[in-house]
Amino acid sequence: MKKSSIVTALSLCMALGFAFDVYAEGFSTSVKTREGIVNGVQDTKHATINWWGIPYADGSKRFEMAKPLKAHKEALDCSKVGSVNVQFNGKKVIGEEGALVLDITRPNTDAKNLPVLVFIHGGNNQTSNSRLWMGQKFAEEANVVYVSIQYRLGVFGWNNLPAIAQGNKWEESGNLGFADQYMALSWVRDNIKAFGGNPDNVTVSGFSAGGRDVMAMLISPEFKGKFQKAISFSGGCTVANYKDSQNVIAKNIAPLVVEDGVKDNILSAKAWLLSTNKKDMKAVRNYLTNVKAERLAPLMAGAGIRMSAFPHLYGDGNILPKKGFATKSFNSVPLMMLASTDEFSSFARRDKFFKDRMDAVISEKEPKKEFRFANKYGSLMYGYFNGQESAENIYKSYKNKMYVTAFNFGHNKELVGENYNTTTGAIHGIWLSFLSDQPYPWNKEIKEVLAKPGPKELSKAFIASLGAFMRTGNPNTPELGQTWNAWTPNYKPELVFDAHENMANIYSSNSRVTYAGILAEMEDDNSISKEAKDYIIANVLNGRWFSNGLDEKYGNINLWK
Repeated sequence: MKKSSIVTALSLCMALGFAFDVYAEGFSTSVKTREGIVNGVQDTKHATINWWGIPYADGSKRFEMAKPLKAHKEALDCSKVGSVNVQFNGKKVIGEEGALVLDITRPNTDAKNLPVLVFIHGGNNQTSNSRLWMGQKFAEEANVVYVSIQYRLGVFGWNNLPAIAQGNKWEESGNLGFADQYMALSWVRDNIKAFGGNPDNVTVSGFSAGGRDVMAMLISPEFKGKFQKAISFSGGCTVANYKDSQNVIAKNIAPLVVEDGVKDNILSAKAWLLSTNKKDMKAVRNYLTNVKAERLAPLMAGAGIRMSAFPHLYGDGNILPKKGFATKSFNSVPLMMLASTDEFSSFARRDKFFKDRMDAVISEKEPKKEFRFANKYGSLMYGYFNGQESAENIYKSYKNKMYVTAFNFGHNKELVGENYNTTTGAIHGIWLSFLSDQPYPWNKEIKEVLAKPGPKELSKAFIASLGAFMRTGNPNTPELGQTWNAWTPNYKPELVFDAHENMANIYSSNSRVTYAGILAEMEDDNSISKEAKDYIIANVLNGRWFSNGLDEKYGNINLWK
């Protein structure tokens, strides 16, 4: 076509209002991976391309490590979201087994060699899926490739009974969901260049359970070299005792064994499930492989950040060290650890002590005080566990820089309203609201608040900082307006993210919080009745990731037994 013809056509397109879509350069929606071609779809709102539900491994065989995929001759349609892994969502069982897929989002530009973020969703390793964080806004503004993965959940992904723990070292560990994450990172390493990503600049990240999984990767020899940076959003340092975990799992499966007439009572059923006799193990494995997924998925549901209720990340001594984070051997990469200042609010709301009287929490004086007490100390302990305590635990043996941050958005009553401030605040996961278009948790009023200038400025600064960290291992960027110092035990710095209505409020804090100090403050707090205080300490705050010291001090029940 002659130049004059191109100009004429371009002018006509501009008059019709679609010239830029016709002539804009971008990235192809069709990408050839090692297994074959995958076709994605353009997202015009964020000028990105999305590939949904790309298979990364074959997880079709229950309780076995996933296998590498075979090549496919036909192109895969990845323009629609894929299936979720089988799980109990609190009301019913949904999903399908072995949905080992990942989603990829990248800017619709011709840029190549972009930093890569791999995200592992939360949900206590029991629920949720790769769409927990929709990455279009983040990929576009940070100019990165965003990958969100799915892995096997619940007893399908975390089961170390003797009958299951045989075969290769991953199956022996029982950490099959962790193995899925390993396979996903391997797939990314082999294929992400085709999507314009840099396989030598991968940041692994995760939220809540996914954040714990990321922290566990730092102590697993299997993950050495799988990533170059790490971000733990509300993760913390947690590894489950191997033998204790077997007992918990057997206890929860035993009723099914009795129900099916395999054994006469719970005790004999549990002993059978824990047997190391070869004949028994063969029979147990055959039984568990054939039990309908709808019956296994609800087991240990609603664990509520209690490892004793649903144990995972087993310290088998091979995939994960038995002594957990007391190890001296780390995959030391630049590390960012985030905690929200109301980490416990959503768990308090779901606790049986509060869940049926949240209206009273909003409208009545004493219930409001009780909720604020539970949220205050639960959040102080949980936030400390996810940030400062994690840094303290690993600092001596960790050979790279660590950055700690606290998300405080949700405390400005004039901005978010008193009810939101009381019941939600800087909730576990509030940071997601600033990286996507979807408020977390969903709330019509808070969506309107997020559209104000201050929160929007906070979003841009947070995205810029994460992008800088992905590129260089240093989160500092002019958008912060502050220097974010690496963590040291003498200074204990953390950067606080917050916002006023018309401007971001980002500032550096020198943390002086200690676990002993939190317990001492709680001991002296007489804002609620002694009866309510004793109940909350023994039944609401007990047995959580963060409550070992609390349970020891107050003699709370050991939930492992």
